[in-house]
Amino acid sequence: PVNPLAEVRHGISEVIDYYHRLEKKRHDLPYDIDGIVTKVNDLHLQRDLGYIAKCPRWAVAAKYAPDQVETVNEEIDVQVGRTGALTPVAIMKPAKVGGVTITHATLHNQGEVDRKDVRVGDTVIVQRAGDVIPEIVNVVLSRRPSKTKPFKIPNNCPACGSPAVRPDGEAVTRCENLLCPARLKESLKHFV
Repeated sequence: PVNPLAEVRHGISEVIDYYHRLEKKRHDLPYDIDGIVTKVNDLHLQRDLGYIAKCPRWAVAAKYAPDQVETVNEEIDVQVGRTGALTPVAIMKPAKVGGVTITHATLHNQGEVDRKDVRVGDTVIVQRAGDVIPEIVNVVLSRRPSKTKPFKIPNNCPACGSPAVRPDGEAVTRCENLLCPARLKESLKHFV
């Protein structure tokens, strides 16, 4: 089957025109798309152009900018992973982005929280990075409540209370307790 929206275009300006026309129709389609793929329409040229690893040199993807919406960051929770990494996670008012409802987004580490200056109560702009992973793009500072406080990862593991350490030169703070219940649970999940 060939998608009925597929067209043969001649020259880069026609391809760019097609890209913009389809971008305007994108949200009216009965399925999600995140861009277009332009291919050389000649089997001999395709063979001559060949491949780089698994990628054909004769096909190029052009992605659309992801949809972005505003929501409120209601809480920042700290999750403990199997390696003991303490990961701050934004818990937000549900927001519909690209056909999916987003309620959580990882903030990765303290450096990322500081860089974006995400706080509890902030109005934030969210998107699905790569049209998949929920991500806070930035904070709407003009809508920040007056008494918010910068978030800091705790000095102790929220699961077991053991000291949490961030070694010099590393971005991640970790629980050092190898028997931390959260670490054991995440290790078991990873194993399974």
